[in-house]
Amino acid sequence: MDITATFRLSQADLRRAIRNSPGIRTISIFCVLLFLLGLFDQAFGSKPEIWLLIAGPALLAFMELVGVRLAAKKSASLLATPWTVRITEENFTLHTGTSRAEVDWSAYRQVTARSGFWYLQQTNKAVAFVPQRAFDEARLAQVSAFFAHRLPPLKHPWYRPFG
Repeated sequence: MDITATFRLSQADLRRAIRNSPGIRTISIFCVLLFLLGLFDQAFGSKPEIWLLIAGPALLAFMELVGVRLAAKKSASLLATPWTVRITEENFTLHTGTSRAEVDWSAYRQVTARSGFWYLQQTNKAVAFVPQRAFDEARLAQVSAFFAHRLPPLKHPWYRPFG
């Protein structure tokens, strides 16, 4: 198998890709849980802590305004040129206007599909993303089948949902 696709990301695509990356999603889930804990504390606590109610949404807004938007702004130079991704049996290659990376599949531990992107997570927790819209229907199915075979989803024990 040797599939190559060229695509161009918009600012909104880049923000959506960053927002849905595994690390940011973990922080978002934590913020929601913190807010729910605040609601529970307000309803049933003998001495409610208002900061629990405020901390979750505040952290979520801060992450969106500073984390996601600043990361997308810093990466604006990447949007000027098209990206090329090449998927072969041996490796994954991503070529942007400013960099080129060729990584063997043994360095990746899992791939997840979310919000129109594939997120390829390396064993060192680094994440690459590829928009699914970069591929036509036939190649999309071929790449999906390849990822399912090559990098099957990891099963997380119930007691380590983020492990």
